Amino acid sequence: MSDRMRNVGVLIVAIAAIVVIVIGLWPGRGTAPDPAARAFALETRIKCPICAGEALAGSQSAVARDLRDHIETRIAEGASDQEITDEFVTNYGEQILLDPPRTGWGLWLWLIPIVVAGVGAFAAVRLRRRTENRRAVAETPRSDVAGGS
Repeated sequence: MSDRMRNVGVLIVAIAAIVVIVIGLWPGRGTAPDPAARAFALETRIKCPICAGEALAGSQSAVARDLRDHIETRIAEGASDQEITDEFVTNYGEQILLDPPRTGWGLWLWLIPIVVAGVGAFAAVRLRRRTENRRAVAETPRSDVAGGS
């Protein structure tokens, strides 16, 4: 197998791995079946407004407890996860969400790691190819390079 084919194979495997990881980490569209699981899922995606970057689920502040109770009440009233999330965004702004939105500038926050990984894979393949080419030139006998006999 030529070096070029091997490099293409490595690149394909790397891209496939990145796609699998992204798909695996992409949040689902469905809601959790029971109210407690739904509440916990929401509490892990929403920040405590007075804690530094801590999710409602992990915060022990009184405000976080009140907001967890509010989420449970809204679920019992029949509100969807999106309605509850929208309510928090309306009251506290986009910064209340631990995950950036997948629109506008938030979309770039999701895409930049993928682009950086792709550029890194491309650079690694080029560097490897360049090193192999230099090694091949260095190993070529001088008489072959000069065209002499």
